[in-house]
Amino acid sequence: MSKFTIKLGVMCNKRRVEAKIDNVMKRFSVIIPEERDVFDGKMHSAFEHTKAGIIRAETPGVMDTDYHWGLVPKTWNKPKEQIWNSTYNAKIEEVHQKYSFRSILNQRCLIPTSFYYEYHWNDPKGRSKTLYEVWHPDDEIFCLAGLYSSYTDSDGSVYNSYTILTTQANQRMKFVHNKDAQIDYHRMPVMLNPGTERDWLDLKNPHLDFSYPNYKPLLIANPAG
Repeated sequence: MSKFTIKLGVMCNKRRVEAKIDNVMKRFSVIIPEERDVFDGKMHSAFEHTKAGIIRAETPGVMDTDYHWGLVPKTWNKPKEQIWNSTYNAKIEEVHQKYSFRSILNQRCLIPTSFYYEYHWNDPKGRSKTLYEVWHPDDEIFCLAGLYSSYTDSDGSVYNSYTILTTQANQRMKFVHNKDAQIDYHRMPVMLNPGTERDWLDLKNPHLDFSYPNYKPLLIANPAG
């Protein structure tokens, strides 16, 4: 078995960012050197591996817009396609133990988001589902906590990527993310409240301080549409 084998709960694989670039720059006090269409208001899936804007701990005054969803470890020695669909999420409680993540535990980033999406199962087998939209009540754009990496492909090209951290769910998200309710398994992304987002970039703060219930995000989750 590969040392990179990762077992993650399936969740948080859809998100949307809807904001004007000028508002984003002002909101996060960042510059955006390369303006890409990453705030287009469209729903993006983790399995599309599209580029997104992230704010890295080492350059907190810059928003990089060439990072793909689905982390490829720097030391990965196989085609990126063999891992990137398994690493779009990472359990915050376990990242310090997992080979693929523990080496980048200090490579923290913020992932600006307007909404993320989860399916609620209306029956035990998920034959009927309702898509829920999750957002923060205090701002049109909030941040999810993440880790990032840069991988060099066999052709010498550099592929930048990130993962979104997840934690155990609060009461609202236990209802929404009920796919594995029979085994009492409920997760949600590590959603950061405006005003304390940059605390995640401060490496003096232990990463587990941001797991639920140590850190309690404000969120609204309602059926989409």
